[in-house]
Amino acid sequence: MAPRSRRIYLHVGLPKTGTTSLQELLWHHRDAVADDGVLYPGYDRATQHRAVIDVHPERYGRWQEAGVAGVWSWLVEQLRAWQGNSVVSAELLAPASQEEVAQVLSDLSFAEVHLVCTARDLARQIPSVWQENIKTRDTTSLPEFLTELRREDLTEVNKRFWDYQDLPRVLRVWSENLPPERVHVVTVPPRGTPTSVLWQRFTSVIDIDADKFTTDVPHHNFSLGVAETELLRRLNESLGDDIDWPKYAIIVKDQLAADILSHLHGPSHIPLPAGDYEWVVDTAKRFIDEIAAAGYHVVGDLTDLLPATPSEQSGGKSPATPTDSEMLDVAVQTLAGFVKNMPTPEPPLSKRQRLTRSVRQRAEQYPQVLTARRMYWRAKARLRRPR
Repeated sequence: MAPRSRRIYLHVGLPKTGTTSLQELLWHHRDAVADDGVLYPGYDRATQHRAVIDVHPERYGRWQEAGVAGVWSWLVEQLRAWQGNSVVSAELLAPASQEEVAQVLSDLSFAEVHLVCTARDLARQIPSVWQENIKTRDTTSLPEFLTELRREDLTEVNKRFWDYQDLPRVLRVWSENLPPERVHVVTVPPRGTPTSVLWQRFTSVIDIDADKFTTDVPHHNFSLGVAETELLRRLNESLGDDIDWPKYAIIVKDQLAADILSHLHGPSHIPLPAGDYEWVVDTAKRFIDEIAAAGYHVVGDLTDLLPATPSEQSGGKSPATPTDSEMLDVAVQTLAGFVKNMPTPEPPLSKRQRLTRSVRQRAEQYPQVLTARRMYWRAKARLRRPR
């Protein structure tokens, strides 16, 4: 049996529960954390992400990301060589099947594995996941998304959501061969709580003193309001499959969404429509009851998973359907942002300038052209000399 002094804390998500923020903090402080005896392995920020793709190729192999092959084995060897505690954080682990879980735990059997799962109330999770889907070129509207989640039969849309967001199922599959005291559920505090609280809760599980590390570090995640997200969704519909993912990621996700849409002045969070509050609360209560019955170690309070009462929508309008006026305003602001960020084009070259540039380029490519060019200028200089 592995000694208790050597643990691997396996943080499996859930997605959109502050995982990116926690990973950025761990990466930023990785050297200081290692000095305290805790390893956060990786040769760059995405190492652990690629490692999960590598160990679960049937689930993620279609993504065809570069630099994946062999990363899981490399990661396991780093963990094996470290004599203290380690942390692996990758939300792609959340939907793992029993077979995929068994493979991961078998590869890590040289240490005492602890499961860590961060969880947030569904009223915030659902709009956040919808927004994230739109950032990756999905075209499902928010009303359509909510309708799909309410269905009892599985569809492509709701299966993808619940595979990652069915908290009791994720915990049940991952903890099948773990005692409940080694399963840690860390709840995300309610909206308005200082962001440092989640870090304090998380680090209390992985044996790190949160007060030694600042939470004021650069973050790369961004959020959009409902009108901004809806504009992006309509753009996805218009683009279809006309551009490939690398081009979409650079122009649409990074330049348009991150650099422009996320900086507009509208609200940066998307509230759950009041009409969906009842079924979301019922689902949250079921989650809470199942987690409490399982006897897992809870950090925070399970009541954090209960959605807050929705505020009344002005005029009865659902936030899921922005008005034409709101959409037009966001579209104009977006165009203005593009114009401001667009580099000034160089003036067109004259025929002589184009010829000169062409000769210079050929001279750089072919030494013979450079030699001929020099001979031409020397001959021309001699003809100009006075006699």
